[in-house]
Amino acid sequence: MTGTGLPSMDRTQLDAGRLTGNIEGFVGSVEIPVGLAGPLLFCGENVQGEIYAPMATTEGALVSSATRGSLAVTMAGGVSTCAVAQSMTRAPVFAFSRMPAARLFALTISQYLNDLRTVVRQVSKHAELVSIEPAVLGRTVHLKFTYTTGDAAGQNMTTACTWHACQWILEQEHLVDSQELESFIIEGNTSGDKKASFQRMTEGRGIRVTADCVLPEGIIKRVLNTTPDELTMGYHHIASGAVHGGVLGSTANAANIVAAIFTATGQDIACVHESSVGQFILEPTSDGGVYASMTLPGLALGTVGGGTHLPAQRELLEMMGCTGKGSAARLAEVIAGFALALDLSTVSAAVSGHFVSAHERLGRNRPGAVPCA
Repeated sequence: MTGTGLPSMDRTQLDAGRLTGNIEGFVGSVEIPVGLAGPLLFCGENVQGEIYAPMATTEGALVSSATRGSLAVTMAGGVSTCAVAQSMTRAPVFAFSRMPAARLFALTISQYLNDLRTVVRQVSKHAELVSIEPAVLGRTVHLKFTYTTGDAAGQNMTTACTWHACQWILEQEHLVDSQELESFIIEGNTSGDKKASFQRMTEGRGIRVTADCVLPEGIIKRVLNTTPDELTMGYHHIASGAVHGGVLGSTANAANIVAAIFTATGQDIACVHESSVGQFILEPTSDGGVYASMTLPGLALGTVGGGTHLPAQRELLEMMGCTGKGSAARLAEVIAGFALALDLSTVSAAVSGHFVSAHERLGRNRPGAVPCA
């Protein structure tokens, strides 16, 4: 149709017959280089020992920087990690003719939580409906359904569950007066699906995970080529800049880790936007070192479903031990640990004046240039 030959797509290792549910109009695949960052020593609730992280990226210097941060953290005794909570939300909207009808619906619907749980169980054996929370906006009610979804990210799962739950609601004449209800939409945009939001910071959507470590002065100087004072000063500058710029959260580079590992492991890449919202914190310790932590409140990820069954993505998940029951929490901890390591390296490079030189050396792809041997 376009007259374009697409010779680079003549071959693909993907079996088209196994891509049902992943792609339409399939014409081939795009290769993205994958590098291994690490090792990073974990002392977490779901992951222990040294881990290498696969990072699918075309940004030079990224893997090296994550590896440098990992070295510093590992030499300091490792990173502690904890997957604090997991949830997935879907928020349909019911529009009524006037506010009193919307208000009555909002006051009544919570009494039927157990009935809605029964409907959900008939749709999915993995999704568990935790709560429903109505919000009245004029004559509309945005009804937030919150689920746990096991090791699946659960966006499609919870959409189906919510749709059938809402069909049950619409059939209850004592709940919804057909003369008062004007419309129903499966998502009213208050769940924050694939969008960064304040709600993501405060409530999370996906897996909420946190990581921390303590770096002694000697390791900061030797590996990160800076000092504890310079490192904490740089952190305070980027934190205040984030406030001034209206940034949600405050990290130096977390999105790079989320995007690279999401791409390598078959996650929904559109969820990088919401999943990379986070809070990076640095504090001086009493003995002259630095305490560091990274909190990612809404990692929308899974180790089953989506693209996690594709051959390369599955192998990379297996390499990290992120298959089987409970592996989604493990993957979340791995991402948080490497996000912390990368932010430490990135801020160190900026305050020491090495940020540009590192990208000049590793990250600039000059057309016609002969690569170094």
